[in-house]
Amino acid sequence: MSAVGVGAGQRLPAPPRVPLVGGWQARGLRMLQDPTEYFLRQYRRFGGISAWDATRPQHVFVFSPEYLRLLFAEPEVFVVDAFREVRMPADSSFLRLSNGLLRLNGDAHRSHRRVVQHGLHARRVVRYRDTMAELTEQLLAGWRTGQTRRIDQDMGRLVTRTAMRTILGVDAPAEADRLQGLIDRLLAVAASPATLLFPHDLPGTTFRTALRVSERIEESLRALIAERRTAAGSDVLSAMIAARDENGTALSDEELVAEAYTSFCHDSNISTLTWTLFLLDRHPDVLDRLTAELSDTLGGAAPTADDLDRLDYLDAVVKEVLRLLPPAPMLLRYTAREADLGPYRLPSGALLFYSPYVTHRLPGLYDDPLRFDPDRWRDLKPTVYEYLPFGAGAHHCLGKHFALLEIKTVLALLLQRFRPALAPGTRVDRAMRISFVPKHGMPMVLHPVGARPEPVPVRGNITESVTLA
Repeated sequence: MSAVGVGAGQRLPAPPRVPLVGGWQARGLRMLQDPTEYFLRQYRRFGGISAWDATRPQHVFVFSPEYLRLLFAEPEVFVVDAFREVRMPADSSFLRLSNGLLRLNGDAHRSHRRVVQHGLHARRVVRYRDTMAELTEQLLAGWRTGQTRRIDQDMGRLVTRTAMRTILGVDAPAEADRLQGLIDRLLAVAASPATLLFPHDLPGTTFRTALRVSERIEESLRALIAERRTAAGSDVLSAMIAARDENGTALSDEELVAEAYTSFCHDSNISTLTWTLFLLDRHPDVLDRLTAELSDTLGGAAPTADDLDRLDYLDAVVKEVLRLLPPAPMLLRYTAREADLGPYRLPSGALLFYSPYVTHRLPGLYDDPLRFDPDRWRDLKPTVYEYLPFGAGAHHCLGKHFALLEIKTVLALLLQRFRPALAPGTRVDRAMRISFVPKHGMPMVLHPVGARPEPVPVRGNITESVTLA
């Protein structure tokens, strides 16, 4: 990592200025159509840090580790606000659901984080392994070789039901499906350009849909919180209700609504499981080696916590998937005041984009970066600014241990039962819907373990993101 000198005054690399009204909005819409490709073009043209306008750097792109290190070193200056671009009415469910760790900074963030981590620290989440294994076995019991299944939807149902049981303490598949349906709808409309550009509560608008759906989600979460206050369980929500910060203060119901919603949304796990099965299908030698490790170590059983520590190749496969297709390829920070980022002076309120997707492809960090190669992790030891699928700094993901436990448990069981292969005629395009997902879903045919089905051609722009066999 090269050193970056500090001292304001230099201009950021940027395209030629085009003095058009609404120029940044037009660029923003182009970016939202395919953020990953847009960011890669920005990096290839302007390097590890750049802006849209060198004379007025309100929109800045930070890709190289040396600048990411500076960005994460000052969380009081470079602040989060995951929903700042969406204008939400005061005293609305839409606003209350968003007021969790993804939006908090400073003392409020530190206080909430100490409380929430009681339910998600590594020692506690191990107890959820049995639930993860049980629900995975239930799902796989309904699968048959020869079936074509929407793997993305199956993984979605499994992850949702696991979250309902472990995060919210509810063992009701119908309720899990209902709540996940509401959350999926909210995420879809909240990220819609129509919601961002026309935030008005009028009939037929996506903004009104977001408001109404948020109300139904909040109603469900408040009912669950009331139940847990009278009958605590071993779930994450019960742990958050019981926890106190260093001053002995508990989270209010309103704060619990926000943190329960944030903790329940596990789109990133669905994304990683789906992309892992796709990449393993396209790299059969990797899949054969992984299934051999699983068979030799587990013999058909679900992995224990000790087993997971011994499944080195499974760990390498998951790391490599998270490098190539990270579930959060685009993240944001804002400047709380005028600030320096290395030799560049940024105004207050500047919007900074950073992208694990781009950083994980920097050729100076990763040899042949588009190649899916789990073996690279035998010797590779990147810093947190070079490999950041779970973020970095004060706001790094508290759910990392839960996510890895779930992803590895599901894969270990599924790949000992079936060999999924991409269905013929499938188009695989990348899309950004909160998490990084296949735009048209992921239909896969179930084959016996050890089968070597003839690979079908892959259509779609995913071929720009990874070298496919």
